[in-house]
Amino acid sequence: MGGGKAKKPLSVMDKEARKKAKEVKEQAKKAKEEKPTKKVSLGLSDQLLERASKVLTESKIVTPSSLASSLGVKVSLARAVIRELVKSGNAIMVSKYRGLILVKPQK
Repeated sequence: MGGGKAKKPLSVMDKEARKKAKEVKEQAKKAKEEKPTKKVSLGLSDQLLERASKVLTESKIVTPSSLASSLGVKVSLARAVIRELVKSGNAIMVSKYRGLILVKPQK
């Protein structure tokens, strides 16, 4: 009476799992080979740098997230802008810890 549908044996399920894992590895390998090795520029324009330096001079200290919210850009782009401002000498790095960079305006 009843009993439901019979399930696959463990050996068959194990073979299918190994086959699927092998396919995933191959796809990841292909995707890795297709990736370009060059870094994509973030599109730092002179206008964006000017706006960032203006925001920097108006505040005591700036973080990537505060700069991103005031400029309306992504945090990664704000981080790149801050690095560029420090490199050009418009800002002084106060502290750096992992993703957090603290800068103050050059006086």
